[in-house]
Amino acid sequence: MALNKAPDWLIKTLKIQVIILLIVGVGLFITSAVTGYSVILGGAIYSLPAYWAMRREFNRSKANNDPKRTLVQMYGNQILKFSFTLVLFALAFSLVKPLDGLALLLAFIGSQVLAALLPVVIAKQTSVNR
Repeated sequence: MALNKAPDWLIKTLKIQVIILLIVGVGLFITSAVTGYSVILGGAIYSLPAYWAMRREFNRSKANNDPKRTLVQMYGNQILKFSFTLVLFALAFSLVKPLDGLALLLAFIGSQVLAALLPVVIAKQTSVNR
């Protein structure tokens, strides 16, 4: 995949991921409001830092093609993304009462699984449609 097409492809993956988690969260909200909003919150805890890091990575200056600097920036983005995720988890567990911690963690883990599987599904769909 060309690097200039990566942001569009990643945005599409993130949008599908958010839609799936919203559908699951709203479906669970019907049976249990706490579980429903915990799932939506868990998905947001994954999606917000991922979107932020992606935008930061692809909006930086391409004028400097120094591989060492690029690698340092990529690692820096991942450290900031991890820190942002930790802050969101801390805020969720400290400020949101009542909270279904298991549903929140399962939604976060499910988001990571979706982030790994959706690119494969999207690639298969686009290769079949060509």
